[in-house]
Amino acid sequence: MGLGPVPGIGGRSASLMARQLYDMQVGARNGEWTQLMKPVVAKLTSEDLVNITAYLASRPVGGAATATK
Repeated sequence: MGLGPVPGIGGRSASLMARQLYDMQVGARNGEWTQLMKPVVAKLTSEDLVNITAYLASRPVGGAATATK
């Protein structure tokens, strides 16, 4: 689940999300809420992008936790 024009990010491709964050950093991505994200991603390193997007990709789609017994 997302919020307004922002899509949900759980379970999405890590490489796609890393590219989108990188594009925000360098000014190649413009969207309704990009200006809000620019200061957040401005100082992230390549390693930060890999770690963050790998974690997000590992999360369940829709943010619902899946319990296993």
